[in-house]
Amino acid sequence: MMTMRLISDIYRLIAPRLTMAAGLSVMLLPALTGCEAPGNDYAEYANIAEEGWKYGDTLRFLPVHPDSVCRGRLVVGVRHDNSFPYTSLWLETTVVDNGRPKVDTLEVKLADSFGSWNGRGIGASFQVADTVAGSFTHCSGSPVGVRHIMRADTLRGVNQVGIFFVPM
Repeated sequence: MMTMRLISDIYRLIAPRLTMAAGLSVMLLPALTGCEAPGNDYAEYANIAEEGWKYGDTLRFLPVHPDSVCRGRLVVGVRHDNSFPYTSLWLETTVVDNGRPKVDTLEVKLADSFGSWNGRGIGASFQVADTVAGSFTHCSGSPVGVRHIMRADTLRGVNQVGIFFVPM
């Protein structure tokens, strides 16, 4: 009986302060979150056809951000399975910058020298990401193209390729 009374007395002392603190936090939350960077991050994956990724097929992405111009990192992600026959995947990325295409080449290391897959995955599916540009300015709505530049007409074992824009 004494324990219940003690708990009741403590609750009566603390409860008004708790509701005042909860009310203040609800009122201050919009003001505090207004100071953080706008959501200019972007991520999208494109599926690769089951018959493989043909040499001339460029995957096209159209990142749209709340701001018209964003600064950050451009990252390419690759999802592959055990049937990928190489240790690296060579990619070419094309970004339109001030009306002119800017082309970068990227080697994504999918396996180490012993043949063990890099990245993370479940079962026979793995994902690896690599940075194309560490300091990158992107105009919202400007297209980004990704294609493989391997010495194969049709590349097998790659399931999806995507891009990420990570704001600074």
